[in-house]
Amino acid sequence: MADADQLYSVLRAVVNQAKTHPSAWPFLKPVEEAEVPGYRSVIKYPMDLKTMTDRLKSRYYCHVRLFKADLMRIFNNCREFNDAQSEYYKCADALQQFVQKKMREAHLWDKG
Repeated sequence: MADADQLYSVLRAVVNQAKTHPSAWPFLKPVEEAEVPGYRSVIKYPMDLKTMTDRLKSRYYCHVRLFKADLMRIFNNCREFNDAQSEYYKCADALQQFVQKKMREAHLWDKG
């Protein structure tokens, strides 16, 4: 990427596309302990697309590897907490494939 503004624009586009994907619904906001008892005792470092959007706005993602790490944390947390046959697990797989495709199209997935 040529500069931080260009990187920010591409990452913002990826997050916005991810948020509108049909499989994104479990990942749009932080998991609430009241809705999912025991989540915080299993998942020590939660991540979601709202938090990633907030981090984008604050320019936290100065390098693509930070962005990729947060994306992978969303999917890995989901797979760690949920059964492989669950709808949540399937959503994680589908959204990960979609996001990785978008990142590769922007020549960002193999870097970082």
